[in-house]
Amino acid sequence: EEEAARVVPVIEAARARGCTVAISVDTFRADVARASVAAGANFVNDVSGGLLDPAMLSTVASLHVPVCLMHYRGDPSSMQALANYPGDPMRSVREELSLRVAEALKAGIPRWRLGLDPGIGF
Repeated sequence: EEEAARVVPVIEAARARGCTVAISVDTFRADVARASVAAGANFVNDVSGGLLDPAMLSTVASLHVPVCLMHYRGDPSSMQALANYPGDPMRSVREELSLRVAEALKAGIPRWRLGLDPGIGF
């Protein structure tokens, strides 16, 4: 796949050159997350919060790496239009992120491996 072909060689090159800092892979595709971690990435940053690829959360659980789940609505073409939060936007974001945490826990990701990103556009 195109995304893996772009990101995996960069991770491999960084590790081959002695890079010892943590490397994140920013993807919403489980297969890219798996290949990137195999290449040396330390954690996954999923802009969709695990919503765009049904295999993402279980894949991250099996990889035993941390994941950052971003607040997300719709898809890349509609997410800004869906950033309408009547009342208290922070309450809405908190409630939606809580659902993502529950799904991640259910998939087998321990709470201590979870990070949250409230996202943009709210």
